Amino acid sequence: MTAGAPAARRVVEPHPGAAAALGDLWIAVTEAGGAVDFVPGWDPGEIRDLAVATIDEVRAGAARMVVIGDQVAPEGTVFLVRGSGIAAHRADVQRLMVRPDRQGHGLGSALLEAAVEQGREMGVEMLTLGARGGTPLPAFYAARGFVEYGRLPRGVRLSAEDARDVHLFVRPL
Repeated sequence: MTAGAPAARRVVEPHPGAAAALGDLWIAVTEAGGAVDFVPGWDPGEIRDLAVATIDEVRAGAARMVVIGDQVAPEGTVFLVRGSGIAAHRADVQRLMVRPDRQGHGLGSALLEAAVEQGREMGVEMLTLGARGGTPLPAFYAARGFVEYGRLPRGVRLSAEDARDVHLFVRPL
């Protein structure tokens, strides 16, 4: 674990309020400019709907959730989704989010380290992820042992005038 950061832990059974709390976190991160599926000004209802679907995936065992803080007041979270069939040997790291007022305190690193440990616990051979270009995220992941293996040119469109590459990363376990 990163020195000085609170402990990250896996959520096995999400609290009934977990989806609402995830939605609140996701909206706060999005409005602060975080690169997690949306851009500032996005419809909060759509973000909340995806938060509900994400927690439903955790409940169904289709995703693993790691949280720092309480499930109903998270300081940060990250998700792992295992591949299936011929991709069952890998898991995708998704939606690493840290509350904007807690960024810069090692929570993102602690969550990523916990995701690596969860991947090992799951028995996967590698973790993959995509990071939005034009942000500090590609350098963040590279500094933590993830290796960029490619880019999807203009893979996300933030507006009609702003399309960004998605940097593709892998970390062997």
